Amino acid sequence: MLLVLCSVVFPGVEVGTGVLMYVTQNAFVALFGFPLLLFLVFCLLVGLVPDMEVPRGWGVVAVVAVPVAAMTVAYLTCSGLNQRALHARGTVERATVTSVYSVDGGTEAPTRRALLADLSGRPIPGGGVDADGLKAGQVVTVTVDPRGKVPVLVGTPSTGARQFRLAAVAAGVEVLSLALAIGQGVARQAPTVFSTRSSRPRRPRRRRTLRAGAGRRREREG
Repeated sequence: MLLVLCSVVFPGVEVGTGVLMYVTQNAFVALFGFPLLLFLVFCLLVGLVPDMEVPRGWGVVAVVAVPVAAMTVAYLTCSGLNQRALHARGTVERATVTSVYSVDGGTEAPTRRALLADLSGRPIPGGGVDADGLKAGQVVTVTVDPRGKVPVLVGTPSTGARQFRLAAVAAGVEVLSLALAIGQGVARQAPTVFSTRSSRPRRPRRRRTLRAGAGRRREREG
């Protein structure tokens, strides 16, 4: 029962986070969503999985595998929904890379971004795309969401099926690590419960013997 509960709660929270990022398409939601998801996953691990106060054995594996799988499921869910939306209603256009610039990543390496414009010179909205492999003046194929909700995609979109399959694999790895951690925790708690029950003092049989002897004497006297 506990494994079934964890198998529903953990992937449900992660898929919900991915859907929220897709619906909002807000960078701040993604920025704060992943740390919040990690915090929630750790709370669920400690609260639902037995013997996780000090992880040991498969518990250590779950502490590493579950958060990684959680972020993977959330990201792939959002990515798959973006691909499916562009595949359903996106328009394929030819665009020119007007400029390539770098965004300061703080402690991380700078991120290269590219601005696009259609062949008539009108800028394509969306705040730029990943400039990996792109250079100024290059003509590329892009897919644009007419509603302006989903970011511009360089190339043609898929149906999102591949992302959903990978998310299912990540969720399967997560559930497997949870099953092993739960089994280990239950097995470790079982000897403790057994020893606690066996350590309870037993009632002395001598009293029963004395009562039985007293009853026999009364029968004889009667």
